Amino acid sequence: MKRSIKPIAIGILCLLAVFQMDVCAQESYETKPITNNGKKWRIGYLEGGPYANYQSILKSVTASLMDSGWLQRAPIPECQDESETRTLWNFLSTKIQSDYLEFPSDAYWTFEWKDAEREKLKQDTIKRLKNNKDIDLMLAFGTWAGQDLANDQHNTPTIVLSASNAIQSGIIKSVEDSGFDHLHAWIDPNKTERQLRLFHEITGFKRLGLAYENSSNGRSYASLEDIMKLSLELGFQVIECHLPIDHGSGNEGTELIKCHEQLAPKIDAIYITDYAGLSEKSITKLLSPLFKYKVPMFVQTRYDLVKNGILMGAARSEFKADAKFYVQTFAKILNGAKPGDLPQKFESPLKIAINLESAKKIGFRFPLDILAGAFEMHETIEKPENEK
Repeated sequence: MKRSIKPIAIGILCLLAVFQMDVCAQESYETKPITNNGKKWRIGYLEGGPYANYQSILKSVTASLMDSGWLQRAPIPECQDESETRTLWNFLSTKIQSDYLEFPSDAYWTFEWKDAEREKLKQDTIKRLKNNKDIDLMLAFGTWAGQDLANDQHNTPTIVLSASNAIQSGIIKSVEDSGFDHLHAWIDPNKTERQLRLFHEITGFKRLGLAYENSSNGRSYASLEDIMKLSLELGFQVIECHLPIDHGSGNEGTELIKCHEQLAPKIDAIYITDYAGLSEKSITKLLSPLFKYKVPMFVQTRYDLVKNGILMGAARSEFKADAKFYVQTFAKILNGAKPGDLPQKFESPLKIAINLESAKKIGFRFPLDILAGAFEMHETIEKPENEK
């Protein structure tokens, strides 16, 4: 009886679109832990540079791999700072126990956000994937890493995690088609639209501030195309400040502070997007002009900074839902699925984190339904570690 009911049930779920993931396409693939013909699968890692979300996602992916039996349970170590992932990779390489997976210490690459290093490391990575063939699956964190492995120069199965917009940045062809059999990239095509619709509904802004790097990648990180489309529909003006292409110089925080100082007197709300200068170290100075001019703020990805004073952001519950999606994809690939055949769309649940002290500082009152439904509520502004 179960065999006859299950396809019908799955069909109903697909038709009703109950799940964010494509249940129909994924149903035929196993996710159980298996070996690579008696050997351990060897996993590699590539990132554009240190970024807090990469650290959070890698932690959650590690925990999810433990939950699903691919790794033995062990305490996950704290990292040296809010952004680096080397500590986690060293833990996976040397401390973790697994009958199924291996994380070679020399299969970790980071560009450190340096353009000069990027091309050389890209070629080194691809050369190893193509010639040595000793890596079974690559984890590519972020837009740079995704772009550099989204090609026909190798055929190592690759999962792109945490890219801002994998379509607009040219990593994949579309939501339905990555363009390569060996490539899979997470995509949440309506993330920015969902966030800004909610922000607009809460605040009713007319002049939205936006600081972003005016390059192809910078526009992709900021989801500029989506913001401009929505501005026409909802009738708000986008007031821009262009940030310099300043990768790895250490000046990114200073440049972002300058943009906030320029924007604050001209806007009635700000959408704080991805940029290297957005960090716990710089957050107090970044928010100072916004508090001065009483500007409501919504942060695109770094919801962890809401505790440090950003008014609101989309909370991700330590990326647990995202990590489960990534690990299911990971497991299906090691069980024989082609990455390009697996669904790429996953919409993270839109939950709100808010800061009540920030609201008081700018004279803003949250609607009662937002207060009642907030996933995370901070009553005070927590000082960053560098100010304690």
